[in-house]
Amino acid sequence: MSSPLPRRAHQALVRRIADSYRERPDGRVANGHHNVNYVVPLGWSLALLLLMPFRTQVKCRTPLAGMEVVPRIWPSEAQLLSVVTRYLREVPRCVADFGDWSMHAYRDGQTLSDVNPDGPVDDELMRSFADFFARTAGVPEEELPPRPEDWPESGDSQSFLDWLIDFTEDRVHRPNRGRFDALFEAVGIRADAVTKFKRDSDRPSLTSRPFCLLHTDVHRANVVIDQDEIIVIDWELAIYGDPLHDLATHLVRMGYDKDEQKRMTRLWAEAMVRAGHEDMTAGLDTDLGVYLDFEYAQSVFPDVIRAALALPAYSDEDDFRAAALKVCRALRRAAEPLKLADVPDERLVARALRDWHAGPRSTLGHAAVEATDEWGTVEDDDARERSDADEFTEVADWLTSGGRRCVLFDFDGPICRLFPHGSSESVAHDLRGLVSERGLIDRLTDDVRQSIDPHDVLRAMDQDPLGTSLVAELEVRLTKGEVAAASTAPPTPGASALIRALKAMGCPIAVVTNNSPKAVAAYLEREGLTNAFGPHVYGRTDQPSLLKPNPDSLYRALDALGLESDDALMIGDTVTDLEAAGKAGARFVGYARDEGKAVPLRTAGAQTVFTTLQPLADLLKQRSS
Repeated sequence: MSSPLPRRAHQALVRRIADSYRERPDGRVANGHHNVNYVVPLGWSLALLLLMPFRTQVKCRTPLAGMEVVPRIWPSEAQLLSVVTRYLREVPRCVADFGDWSMHAYRDGQTLSDVNPDGPVDDELMRSFADFFARTAGVPEEELPPRPEDWPESGDSQSFLDWLIDFTEDRVHRPNRGRFDALFEAVGIRADAVTKFKRDSDRPSLTSRPFCLLHTDVHRANVVIDQDEIIVIDWELAIYGDPLHDLATHLVRMGYDKDEQKRMTRLWAEAMVRAGHEDMTAGLDTDLGVYLDFEYAQSVFPDVIRAALALPAYSDEDDFRAAALKVCRALRRAAEPLKLADVPDERLVARALRDWHAGPRSTLGHAAVEATDEWGTVEDDDARERSDADEFTEVADWLTSGGRRCVLFDFDGPICRLFPHGSSESVAHDLRGLVSERGLIDRLTDDVRQSIDPHDVLRAMDQDPLGTSLVAELEVRLTKGEVAAASTAPPTPGASALIRALKAMGCPIAVVTNNSPKAVAAYLEREGLTNAFGPHVYGRTDQPSLLKPNPDSLYRALDALGLESDDALMIGDTVTDLEAAGKAGARFVGYARDEGKAVPLRTAGAQTVFTTLQPLADLLKQRSS
């Protein structure tokens, strides 16, 4: 009988096998504000090492490094979960922590944001939330990880609130005034807004309440519904403090109306009393309003910054109008707590965003940026601008450094936006209709049934022994939908200019895509780009298993062009594009139409991500003139 592996060797073996799971093509990416999650089925070897059931699903969880917009007092979520899961057994446990990422058990189900993104919440669900808060309050304080040295003592509710206010001023508001000062002022947020909020003499001091464990981020996207049970996930922002703070963040971030807030508050108080935590409800009637005011006040800063940074490089009036609506909503909620003299209307906010967007301070939003966390890391503007220029120059240098180089374009994203605003959903629905007609709808997982990506349906049937006979018909319907979409697909800003610049300098180009070659051909003809690519369009075949991240389309392009992978640069907009380029041995440049779309690419390892292609086109045009 063989002896068990020494602990250190066992850990090294688990890490080596686990690392490969983040590259498996049969998983799916689920991005959050603070982590990128990759859900994959557990193979037999790792299941054996982790003492888990074979083929159960696990979540590979990689933190997004970046500036904090809310406090994070415990750096190790895994350490906290080791305590939480002993008392809240429905919460998925961390099965392996590797420091830079971790692997968690995965509970299947739908998030509340999918089932009910913004509608009313019934009393039964509110009672489940109330029970969750009461059980969380019962996690023993002495078992929790150590708090920061300056953390307020249990019961000192006023010092706890002051700590939160100081965090907002010192870590969120003040560091960003340099870049967003003109925008803040234009929408009515004064430089001393947070200081005055803290010193407001009209606000009563808080009642003393015992502290407990707080999740602080219980909103619809962090709640999984599995049959009749709710599971609250994502504990990375948990802290130890005044329980009314947890209730207040929940009331605001769930989007409850006034009546719902009152019902949820009553149910929360009843659940806390039943659980033996009546002392935690002391001062509820007066103090909850203070925490609500703070939540509205602190959120206005990231909300304004997020709206500004999310604007695409080439924004139109609809973009500015949509951003202005978000900013105005945040301003209206914060007007009373921050005593804003006047809340501007949407027209004035749109003008302020337009002015900021056109100025030098917005440069980070228009090119490759370390965009992480909720709305991005803000670095020194001059240094970042130099870095942006350096990245464009580096790519241009490589393309013009001699020898034959080629550029392989993904289609949907880098060349056009084939299905804007989620319009692919109708095609996915059509494909699921065919599956249902053939009596195979039960073969689709819940995720595929909800997905707006028709490729998910195609892949699922190709991988199902009973569904393979449907693949050819599904492919025909998908192609029909893509060709129709190509007739109206908006061009990606700068893409045509880059294609023409590359063609003018004699650089071979090709399209490598998971879309139908017929859809690509229809779009290229519409835009007058057919001759630029000639026959070099390599798209979906009759074998869905060869879709990216399989590098098949890249290999076909390179073979036809007579070039090696070392001579190729791929421009793609998804993690699967990055993986395909890596497997083929080609260089990779990511394209993302805004900073939020850049996060998964950077987290997956993309070294260069552009949010506009025009500067590269201009640079190549200058060099070839």
